[in-house]
Amino acid sequence: MPWRTTPQPPSARQAASQADIVGVWPSAVWILVGTVFYLENPQAFAGWKGALYFVAGTAVVALGGGIVSLGLRRGVANMLREVFPRRDRFTDLVSWLLRVMLGAAEGLLVALFARWTLEVLG
Repeated sequence: MPWRTTPQPPSARQAASQADIVGVWPSAVWILVGTVFYLENPQAFAGWKGALYFVAGTAVVALGGGIVSLGLRRGVANMLREVFPRRDRFTDLVSWLLRVMLGAAEGLLVALFARWTLEVLG
């Protein structure tokens, strides 16, 4: 019947759940940097600059950062499957450490991009 969906295998459900949250971390870093800048210089960030930064910038960072992050996460997962064919505790530890490193690098790059954008906006 057309309204019945076939159940997804567990790996597809896990990949879909990871795909849903990849843009959250870059957006959170972007908003945090903007909020700190606003608290330091509220007069320089009022009006169109704040709207441009928070509305347009957050959308661009979520989309761009999410696409890059999803690609990197999938690449790391594929690499781990090739290097460690069996899943065990060590593989899970290496996978978690790589995800933490990717998240830290992604957060740093988004923060640097946010500071550069704030300097351009003046």
